[in-house]
Amino acid sequence: MGLHIRVIARDGEVRAFGSGDGLAMFDLRNTSFDGGDHIVVESDEAPVELEVCLDPYLKPSVVWLAGGRMDFPVPFGVDREPYGQPVFEGETHWGYVRLLDARERGNWRDLAQNSHDLEGVEGVFPHASTNSGATNVRFLARNAIDGVFQSCHHGRWPYESWGINGRDDAWLQVDFGRAVHACELVLFLRADFPHDAWWERARVTCSDGYDAEVPLERTGAPQAFDIGGRDIEWLRLSDLRKADDPSPWPALSQLMVMGRLL
Repeated sequence: MGLHIRVIARDGEVRAFGSGDGLAMFDLRNTSFDGGDHIVVESDEAPVELEVCLDPYLKPSVVWLAGGRMDFPVPFGVDREPYGQPVFEGETHWGYVRLLDARERGNWRDLAQNSHDLEGVEGVFPHASTNSGATNVRFLARNAIDGVFQSCHHGRWPYESWGINGRDDAWLQVDFGRAVHACELVLFLRADFPHDAWWERARVTCSDGYDAEVPLERTGAPQAFDIGGRDIEWLRLSDLRKADDPSPWPALSQLMVMGRLL
């Protein structure tokens, strides 16, 4: 299958290009990214499932492209705050996309992880969405599935998190774009105590009708819950009940859905 990856400037100039059968790479040497640059991934067939890594400092992620295309704007300024300091910086840049080998599909993995997720994106999965209304990039939904589970502080990378923006009815949903086999939910509550509060319970619902309440503890360590090994297209965390704590700021550092690709 033909894969293509381009770095495209604001004015449409192609700054770097790579193409290949099952693997495509771009290489940008002796120059920095400029404001307005986009990295565009395209496949000759759709839908397609790829491993994507657009910068060596981003975790490679298995991404489902419903339309065979992904358009990633290179972040600058405050938009860079949820990413590691070296990401997209400097004067040498390299990234790739590749088809998964069929033998990789049965691997136990975090099905929710997508370090390349973007707010408002369509057709690129996994994708995190929320009703929180938060606009600060340090607290957007995508931070909960970026593969960074450091939970001892809050703010810019690696302490970015999903914040509820003061809402008692906040929810977070992860859409996978197709069915995946989910076995376990793992939550990392943000634990910058005493700045942070915490939730003592939450509700988990899935696209197949699964609905359960899970108990939570005051810790930033992983809290794992068996969700029964089910084929689902999305999972939602809601009905978050804050513990009796004077802080108004509970938050989630990371949500993982452990299982296998179908």
